[in-house]
Amino acid sequence: MATPTSLKIHFEASGTTYSAQPFKLPKQPHGFEPLLPDDSVLCIPRNNSLFFNNHHRNRREEITLNQARMWGSDSRRADPGLTFARVITTSHSRYCLRFVFNANKVIPRKGSTNYRALTRLVTDAEVYSTSLQKLAWDGRFVPLHYGMWIMDTGAWAGKVIFSITQWCGISWNELSRTKLDTEANRILVGRTFEDLHDCGVNFGGVSGEFVFRQVMLDIEDPNLTQDDIVNGGAACYITGYSEAIIGHKCMRRLPILPLGSYIPSEEVGCHEIAQVLLLIGFMDDDTDDTSKRILPEDAIKWHQDYSARYPKMRNGTVLMAQRARLFPRALPLYEGEIETWFESDDEFARIFARNIWDEEQDSDLALESPGSEVSESGSEKSPEPESPEPSAVQTVTDKMKYVSLGKNGVASAE
Repeated sequence: MATPTSLKIHFEASGTTYSAQPFKLPKQPHGFEPLLPDDSVLCIPRNNSLFFNNHHRNRREEITLNQARMWGSDSRRADPGLTFARVITTSHSRYCLRFVFNANKVIPRKGSTNYRALTRLVTDAEVYSTSLQKLAWDGRFVPLHYGMWIMDTGAWAGKVIFSITQWCGISWNELSRTKLDTEANRILVGRTFEDLHDCGVNFGGVSGEFVFRQVMLDIEDPNLTQDDIVNGGAACYITGYSEAIIGHKCMRRLPILPLGSYIPSEEVGCHEIAQVLLLIGFMDDDTDDTSKRILPEDAIKWHQDYSARYPKMRNGTVLMAQRARLFPRALPLYEGEIETWFESDDEFARIFARNIWDEEQDSDLALESPGSEVSESGSEKSPEPESPEPSAVQTVTDKMKYVSLGKNGVASAE
């Protein structure tokens, strides 16, 4: 199904409709997802549809269309984060549109907060097309991406650049410290980061108070019950991959589970995983006794001993064995996807794994890692160097001059 050559965006609050055009980035070898034919007009409702992330209050807040369209228009004003819109279509598709209003004024101000926001938006799209699309198809932690679009709104908000992605729900930053901040949901967030790393992706932005603002739980899924939402049954996504490191070979030695004591990053084996453990509260010493299944140092020692016994086994497979042997009450990382069993009842027996969706049996089944491949000797091969290409933002700049406002607010090529 081909991506449409134009798309209409209707703002209910102003009664205006603009036509947007897709544009190709320097690095989008696999393209983006096609919109459904019935979704050629996306309507942004007047109420409860436009938001920005208020980092001071640690939550999203609604914003009026009139406020949103002023974003980037005045270099003297400190704008909030990007405005994003929730759109639910008649076909029941749910989209997230992230807008850079007044892009023609933002782009000359290199180094500004607004310019950096635009850069992150465009880079995120490139990373998706280059490395993450198959993970999204597999229904993993990556939201579907429907490409970058541009439209000319004239004096209303200048030239507007926006992305369209799958709507993924509400940020964990906002859900934490609420009744949904349950151990089951924190383990869900942890499992998502472990999946991320097992697939060869280091998010690259895990630090500080707002670390989880790009971790989304889809608690708005109409198919979920309240019990599902409370007990870790929602889908969990990670958005915004502009700083991601592709081809990451995770060497963590512990799962993201309640451990009950502080463990230095060096002992965890992966800095980002250690940060998640700490910031999600799994290193706190007030963990219930029932969740202290084993001391972290004993789990690390077990990992070392098992790895020494099977030196050619991938670390992700060793971690499956560790989780099954030492944390049997914890939900498996790949529940409903990978089935595991052991050669015998011996504590250090070899683990076997099978992808439930095919009949392959493997003692060292590995998830696909984008951006890297394994040679016949088992060592990781570095990606081939690429020829220099124009930056994504420069491409946006070049293409903006070809988009002009035509009659009735319809953008056309000059």
